[in-house]
Formats: sequence, C-alpha cells, structure tokens
Amino acid sequence: MATNCSTHGRQYATDCTAQGTLIEMASLIGHKWYPVILHQLCVEDDRGFSDLHKAIDEISNKMLSDSLSALEDQNLVGREVVSDKPVRVRYTLTDEGHELEAVLAAMLDWGQANLDHGSEPQSTPTAASTPESVAATAVFSASQSGGADQ
Repeated sequence: MATNCSTHGRQYATDCTAQGTLIEMASLIGHKWYPVILHQLCVEDDRGFSDLHKAIDEISNKMLSDSLSALEDQNLVGREVVSDKPVRVRYTLTDEGHELEAVLAAMLDWGQANLDHGSEPQSTPTAASTPESVAATAVFSASQSGGADQ
C-alpha cells in the first residue's frame, strides 16, 4: 500500500516514486568520483582537464576522462573544445549540474559532522569509512577549509 510521504515539505505521490528517485540519485552521486568532480566544478566552474586532475587526489587520467564523459551524458557537465592543436578542453557545470550544489553541500555538512576525520584511512574500511567516503571527504574538507590550491 502506497502512502503519501513528506520529506522537508515535499510531497511524493507514492513510496515507489520516492524509492525510484532515491535509487536513481544513489546511482548518480554514489559513484566514487562523480560528487568529487562536481564539487570541484562548483568551487571553480570553468576548468581544464589538467586543472581538474591536479585538484583531485588519486584519480587516474582514464577515470577522470570516463567520469567526465558520464557526467556529460547525464547533462551535468558541459564540455567545450577550446583548441584543436594542442587539444584543450574546458569543463563547466550545466544548469542541472548547478542544481546539485545544495545536495553536495548537504553531503559535505553531514560528512563533516558525522564521519571520523581525525584518523588515517584504515586498511580495512568500515561502513562509515569506505574508500569513496574517505576520498570525497578529503577533497570536500580541503575546499571547505579554504585551501590555497582551490
């Protein structure tokens, strides 16, 4: 039996609708690098590939390239070829990408309040300290503390 549900003042028609939406969002923001890339583009919205690569610790060129392509396919990131020789590309958030800024900020706030930031990542991750959360938290924490490199 489906019922109305209110979350932060929003009405969702059925539990199925809410469930489907949450599953789709989890597939988007649950990827290890997508929130990190989106956050970097929130911090500075017009960046080249090399700039992004330098700003994101431990991401390979291939993973960054694949992730940017996937985010383009989802209309969250725009790509503009600036020059052909040498090839230079700039990435920006689309309007839909900018709409995720509040979601990323909420994730950051929750993570900083609830995740353990005082210790090094453990060799055996716990539920609260997965490699994804450690990597994303490190990047998000650096940008929130006003790091000079950002």
